[in-house]
Amino acid sequence: MSKIFKSIKGQIFLNDPRWSEEKRQERVLVRRLDIFFMSYLSLSAIVKYLDQQNIGNAYVSGMKEDLNLFGNELNFFTTYFNIGYLIVIPISSYVINSVVRPSIWLPTLELVWGILTGIIAAAKNAKTVYGIRFLIGFCEGTAWPGTMILLLSWYTPAEIGLRLAVFQSFTYLGGIFAGALQAALYTNLNGHSGLAGWQWLFVVNACITVAVAGWGYIGCPDYPNKPNPLAKWLKPEDVEIGLRRMGNQGRALPVGWSWKTAKSLVTRPQNWAIWAGYTIYCQGATGNGYFNLWLKSLKNANGHARYTVSQINTIPIACSCINIVSLLIILTISDRFQTRWPFLIFGAINGLIWSAVLAGWNVSDGVKMASFFLINFSAPGANLFVAWVGQLAKHSAEERSAIIAAFVTTYYAITAGMPLKVWPAKEAPIYKIGWKYASSMYAAVIPVILIVVFLEQRQQRIDNRKKDVEVNDSANAPEEEIKYSTPYEENLSKRDIPSDQVLSEPLPRI
Repeated sequence: MSKIFKSIKGQIFLNDPRWSEEKRQERVLVRRLDIFFMSYLSLSAIVKYLDQQNIGNAYVSGMKEDLNLFGNELNFFTTYFNIGYLIVIPISSYVINSVVRPSIWLPTLELVWGILTGIIAAAKNAKTVYGIRFLIGFCEGTAWPGTMILLLSWYTPAEIGLRLAVFQSFTYLGGIFAGALQAALYTNLNGHSGLAGWQWLFVVNACITVAVAGWGYIGCPDYPNKPNPLAKWLKPEDVEIGLRRMGNQGRALPVGWSWKTAKSLVTRPQNWAIWAGYTIYCQGATGNGYFNLWLKSLKNANGHARYTVSQINTIPIACSCINIVSLLIILTISDRFQTRWPFLIFGAINGLIWSAVLAGWNVSDGVKMASFFLINFSAPGANLFVAWVGQLAKHSAEERSAIIAAFVTTYYAITAGMPLKVWPAKEAPIYKIGWKYASSMYAAVIPVILIVVFLEQRQQRIDNRKKDVEVNDSANAPEEEIKYSTPYEENLSKRDIPSDQVLSEPLPRI
């Protein structure tokens, strides 16, 4: 018991006597990243999801009636947002690697989309909302891929899953907050100062977003080889440890694009396979956001709405809670074994079962309610794919950036128009195609995941053979002729680190 207490104490105060000084410094770095960097990302995740979902919350809370939205305007709000999102992603992926520091680019665009969110409260018709949603999508599109790139530049494979889970959990907290906030604003501020409850939602969202953007200029650390000068919490020794950690994992940091990198990106079949897997998997989850439209459609025997506006906004909170629990559990376990594909298979099978139930539709309302809840256990899929990219493309930061950008670009390219055909608002809550489409996507992704596994294992065999050849060549070459592929590899080669004290020592795979 005493040993357990000392171990816990050492973890809390970062002074475990069993640690080497280097390992203690590494834990200090991770703690600082968790406090400063993750606090910014978590708050940003909340406002990002809040600003994405507020249009749906506003729609079912009076916006539809006030702006005479009785067609597919809600779908077009999403379409215009997705078009803006789609345009900025490839631009952002290049800019934050080669032109502008992420600590400037990300918070500035967040500041702009916060201001634009507040302007929606003054909209008088759907066309105005279309234009504003396009601009918000353009500014917001840089956030998710930029965040993923930075996380993969600081955290190791044994740490990244949990941080992705925390980030995504705060995204779902944004969903919880959005529903609760709209319910509170509708109840307490509807009609106050001449503004409807749905208008107050946009005003409050804007204020929160602007405040978080301000913290981003300090909380974003940039890259270990190009740290943010405003992040005074990041000490020089932290930067050194950050470089060494990435070196120990063989994970490259940004060095700029070259023809060799571009060729590697397009010629590695595993890059195409994981892109296809992510795209198909995420299409399976596109129906999850229409839960509140089904709740709004339910009537009592007397023809009155079964649920109030507040209940329609708060019941889906249970889905966000399930998402959070599944993320934290599944991604933490995937960190422990540093493997992602078995959990992706589980998510695909779970999604297939419950989307198939909803595709049939001729079941009781209780079964439908349960299906809407349980399908959310597939939520960790997108983050598992991102963590997998960190391992699959550890040799190149630019390739990781391009693959993640491709993930999001393709998703929003498809969802810019797909909901109009698959999930048209005028068909809600019974969709002719919707849930059939979702179940087919979950079924199709399973063989794709297995193909990625095969290609990953094949690449590992190829890399191991190349490494053996390089080791033999180096053993026969004079010391002064040895070339190092990264700026930190030379320093690492000159260090004699005991095997039990190697930083970020990988855990066994399954």
